[in-house]
Amino acid sequence: MNKNILWLITARSGSKGIPNKNIKELNNTPLLGYKIKTALALSPAENVWVSTDSVEYANIATEFGAKIPFLRPDELASDNASSMDVVLHAMKYAENIGKNYDFIGLLEPTSPFVYYEDINDALTKLADNKNANAIVAVKESRPNTFFIQEESQFLDTISKRMADGGSLGRQFFKKEITPSGGFYISRWNAFLEHKTFYTEKTLQFLVPEESTLEIDELVDFTWAEFLIKYNKIDFKRLFK
Repeated sequence: MNKNILWLITARSGSKGIPNKNIKELNNTPLLGYKIKTALALSPAENVWVSTDSVEYANIATEFGAKIPFLRPDELASDNASSMDVVLHAMKYAENIGKNYDFIGLLEPTSPFVYYEDINDALTKLADNKNANAIVAVKESRPNTFFIQEESQFLDTISKRMADGGSLGRQFFKKEITPSGGFYISRWNAFLEHKTFYTEKTLQFLVPEESTLEIDELVDFTWAEFLIKYNKIDFKRLFK
């Protein structure tokens, strides 16, 4: 099956937790550069777009080989802007200039360690399943929801569960998963219809532990530096 896909890398400026987070250098490469290089390992440059509101970010993205077809409008660059609206904006722009794709893929710079082979395998898994609308990267959920309750003064709900079930080891709990932020891929028409990557027919793709890191705060960035320093990232699998 044809897997013609537009990769959209979202990189607005104005991050609060880490100033200019999307272009902050990690091991001499800006976070934005990681995702561009990964996308270019999957598709030709004309299928790798960066959506940003910043001329500086756009210039950096261009240096790494991505296309900047537009600067994101102000209403899609605020803290309250929905990433789904940002994706729709790019899709409509593509259609308006006569570009046709079968899939749309969202990649975020804050997840720099997702291997291109895993993304490609996920795309193949989606393409091969005619009943599926989308596929999303997931990780194992920790802690298990057995140990989670609504905020209250006392841990009454958790205590009752512990009393009923005993102090069981991790191996006794059912495996739970949650989105990792690594990647989101949808059939083009399905996204236009549902305006989301999450439907009842969204597949999951479990990524390895090192690929689950999302950089939101400085402590996450420090952890990313640690993983690189101690050779926990296989850079040959990040980029070709």
